[in-house]
Amino acid sequence: MQVNKEKSRRNLILATFLLWILTTIDAILTDFGIRHHYIHEANPLMNVLYNSSITSFYIIKMALPILLLALLTKVQAKPYIRVLTFLSLFLYVFVMIQHFAWLAHVISENR
Repeated sequence: MQVNKEKSRRNLILATFLLWILTTIDAILTDFGIRHHYIHEANPLMNVLYNSSITSFYIIKMALPILLLALLTKVQAKPYIRVLTFLSLFLYVFVMIQHFAWLAHVISENR
């Protein structure tokens, strides 16, 4: 039983690390898209943050998964934490698809 818990914990930590990678890519692509007027920030809270401080936008975007990772190394992961982490990962994959869609559109328009 301990082996399954350890494997589950490793999977959750890996998922959180992947979430950090996706949020970092999201922040970079969002910043690029906004600066070049291709997109706007859809999240109202992040939009306010971006418009007040781009540095804070990056810090918050990248810090949240790191805080989750730090939390996961200190406490026992409850089932709902796993569900929420994997749901977040799934949603960020969807966000990446949206980013690649507008990037493909921009590239095709500029040819």
